[in-house]
Amino acid sequence: MISAYQSIKPSLLLAGLISAATLLSACQTSPFAKDPVPEPRYIPSIVLGEAQTLTVMPNRVACASELPMQCLLAKSKDGSVFQIPYDWIDDFKPALGTEYIISARPQIDEGQQSATGHWTLQNILSQRMVGMP
Repeated sequence: MISAYQSIKPSLLLAGLISAATLLSACQTSPFAKDPVPEPRYIPSIVLGEAQTLTVMPNRVACASELPMQCLLAKSKDGSVFQIPYDWIDDFKPALGTEYIISARPQIDEGQQSATGHWTLQNILSQRMVGMP
């Protein structure tokens, strides 16, 4: 029985060493592995586009968006009507029931080459009280 143990002893010792080395190496990082680097955060570069004349309608409507919020209806010089979320024209606080004609500049993300949807007020050209429907 002792001779059987002595013949298995070297293979058990080798198996134990391999197991210990495997367990220890599983907890270690490779010296050649690089730390993960996060993608840089995108910071937009906002510039103002050319001034446009907009007619801001006197009433507010529910925005066509997933979030419940109020939008202003605006009409451009070419006659197209579009929605602007209520506080997306900087420095402009419209009163309910008042129609405005304003000069505003769209804010453009220079990196994406697209409008952000926000505007910056240049001037209020005219305003008039309108009876509510």
